[in-house]
Amino acid sequence: MNRTYVTDMRHYLDRNGAVPDDIPGPALNIGLFLGPIVAWVTTHETRPKVRTNVPCRSRPGRRRCTGIMYAGFHSDGSTIVWQCPVCHDNGFIRGWEGTVWDRRRD
Repeated sequence: MNRTYVTDMRHYLDRNGAVPDDIPGPALNIGLFLGPIVAWVTTHETRPKVRTNVPCRSRPGRRRCTGIMYAGFHSDGSTIVWQCPVCHDNGFIRGWEGTVWDRRRD
């Protein structure tokens, strides 16, 4: 079963732009998965989706998925889209601009 995540990365940060110490474990795990996708895409300025170095976190049938994420900028230029080619989990990431994961050059 594939899942689609729609995420705003600002939800994983406090007012100072840092990951809070008291963030719940499940939220931290998703942030630790999506943050590297944002960092990879903003480093490579990728359009359309290409293979990243971020492994899938899904566990279909309680076995770790072997997929590596494909990700890139959506045509709107501000949304990052990602997908696992193996289990087909996918998502849209917004609100990443100016966060700790944003690797664009000034």
